[in-house]
Amino acid sequence: MTRMPINKENGCKTAQSGEAGFTLIEMIIVVVLSSILGTFIFGVLTKSLAAQRNMQVRKERSDDAVLALERISREVREANSVNSAGSNVLIFRRADTGQAVKFIRNTSTNRLRRQSAADVPSLPGNSTDGTIVAENVNVFSVSTNQEYSSSVNLIVISLGFADGSSWKAKIHPRNYGL
Repeated sequence: MTRMPINKENGCKTAQSGEAGFTLIEMIIVVVLSSILGTFIFGVLTKSLAAQRNMQVRKERSDDAVLALERISREVREANSVNSAGSNVLIFRRADTGQAVKFIRNTSTNRLRRQSAADVPSLPGNSTDGTIVAENVNVFSVSTNQEYSSSVNLIVISLGFADGSSWKAKIHPRNYGL
């Protein structure tokens, strides 16, 4: 068995002197500190991922609201008459085709749907057929304002969603009364 000589210049000792390695207490301290640090990092990451998901859901809801209001606004702008406006329903007649169009909120499913005479032959009824415009709509209300003596020239549409966000659009129909 050969022994390693001690290097007196650098003060190196052999492994047999008992001073190499970590003690059990040092290892336990490292494990405890690593656990505390890991728990803190996990908590921060979990909260940031939850916040990111929440913001993504809000952005999707915002996009849905903007698209729904834009679609309704585009069609109502071309309306020549508004037959019914109120809570959960909007019925108007398009100037270009003369076709009746209905936007209605189904109160049991909270879906906003678009129906037209071509889609649903019995338009004035409460049929559930039609195109879904938006989901999770808690409030759909339409009001008309008469700024002049005999014509309705401003239609206000309000949408409210399950997350508490609300949106409003003011529309001036171009062909109203024609």
